[in-house]
Amino acid sequence: MTQPPALADVRTTMFSYIRDPYDPLQAFGLFRRRMDHIFRELDDVVGTRTQPREVWPRVNLADTKDAFILQAEIPGLGVEDIDLSVTAESLTLRGERKESAPEGYSVHRRERPALRFSRSIALPARIDVDGVLAEVKDGLLTVTLPKHPEDRP
Repeated sequence: MTQPPALADVRTTMFSYIRDPYDPLQAFGLFRRRMDHIFRELDDVVGTRTQPREVWPRVNLADTKDAFILQAEIPGLGVEDIDLSVTAESLTLRGERKESAPEGYSVHRRERPALRFSRSIALPARIDVDGVLAEVKDGLLTVTLPKHPEDRP
């Protein structure tokens, strides 16, 4: 039994971008692109950005033989502005950047607003909480998180 031509055309058009209909990841990619397109159109209609807020501070987490090294960009903040708490499996950074202007000055442009932040990072393995070291230099927080003795190679 043959299908009506209109239905055959719809199926061909709907799945024409999927090269392998049995590859679920390819179908998800197509779905994501179509959803992105819908949200871009929504931005045009509503006039607001639907993008998530930027995660701050930005961090890198490196793995060495004996420790994890976390680096976070914290320009304008010092050790006294950061609250660092660690458990055997995670690290949490909290802090606040306050608005500042020199005494007696008026602000004509403010592109670095005050902000409060809290960022939790799950660690790939347990750490020795008692051996954690942290330092701030040139706007970069570096935290050395020694691995738990049982988790070292």
